[in-house]
Amino acid sequence: MEITRSEDVLIFNGLTPKLTKMSRVYEALADFMSKKQAIDMSDRFNFISFQEHGPSYLDHFTFDPELILKTLKSFERTTVRANLAGGIFVAISFIIDVYKKISEKVFRLILFADDGSHKIQLHHLPLLEDLIDKVKDMPFYIDVIRMNAEDIEEGQKLAGLVKKTNGKFFDIERSKELGPVLTTLSEKKYIKVPPHYQQQKKVEISEENKPFYANLADEPTKVEGIGTCGICFQRDDSGIVQCPACEIIAHKKCWAQWAKTSNIGISYVFRCHNCFNILKLDEQFVFDVNSGKKPTKEEIKQIKRQDMVNYLRTQEAKEEPKVIQVEDPMEIDPDVLAAIESIEPKRREGPKIKVIICPNCSDITTSVKKECPACGFTLF
Repeated sequence: MEITRSEDVLIFNGLTPKLTKMSRVYEALADFMSKKQAIDMSDRFNFISFQEHGPSYLDHFTFDPELILKTLKSFERTTVRANLAGGIFVAISFIIDVYKKISEKVFRLILFADDGSHKIQLHHLPLLEDLIDKVKDMPFYIDVIRMNAEDIEEGQKLAGLVKKTNGKFFDIERSKELGPVLTTLSEKKYIKVPPHYQQQKKVEISEENKPFYANLADEPTKVEGIGTCGICFQRDDSGIVQCPACEIIAHKKCWAQWAKTSNIGISYVFRCHNCFNILKLDEQFVFDVNSGKKPTKEEIKQIKRQDMVNYLRTQEAKEEPKVIQVEDPMEIDPDVLAAIESIEPKRREGPKIKVIICPNCSDITTSVKKECPACGFTLF
């Protein structure tokens, strides 16, 4: 069985204004976003653009395509050569952060590139492949559009990353070909749902990736004293816990039963019924509750899940998206790059870099960092 969902699309502008006529790109993007929202008004957008001090993007996805175009155009004069590896890493890290808070979305990265962007270094490929393998179950897709590009080796690298997510790869020579390509990409992505997940339309998490998703989840915090459960509405002090994201409280046992129908593909990892943030409980505790060994106070079916689209629109109305700039996690040192390119291709792999989840704040970083860029926690 295949299904479709609301989509969040991140547009990575890896084009070089000196090589590519950007006005035609903007026209095609405007038409692309218009077509997508004509199909589904709940689709949202964001972008990544490289400026002097690193990649810039909006701090959250937006329903407003005009904001995307306006900001991209304002950056055109200050755009620098994009580091494709760093941009892909930042894009996926941002999407992971959104996934932790938002339910039932398809995440897409559409990457535009030409020969002006920095090439993906061979020693960065295993890191990107590992990260993509972890997030493709969200589900996550990469589509690539190369324009007027002649570097065959770089095309092969990008095509390999695209293949890992079952995305689409386009190599075009003229900007007038961009319109039809983006029309193709405006169509919904179809998700395959395992037979035992069809009723709830969930995506199953592969066994090897379950630890990664469990590490992303927050543990509810214990609440001292009496409180009213947001699930069964009983007021007492029997195992009351709180969602750290929205601070709603609930019985630990009620959330364990809620996890039976709202988990993300891992029995004990689920979304808060109030804010969609990912939470987790002890696996054995959840199993015991749902095996009937520990009684719950009310039937979980009484809970009404909040409408996601209305929730997201309300959140955006409260706080408009703002442009932020972050450090390039794979910044290219000119001296190091020159040294790597001076040796034989088979010896260019360099040191192995790993994906690291900060144990303090769950931010995504790499093993080249001694401290978490987000919270400063010492990693090594």
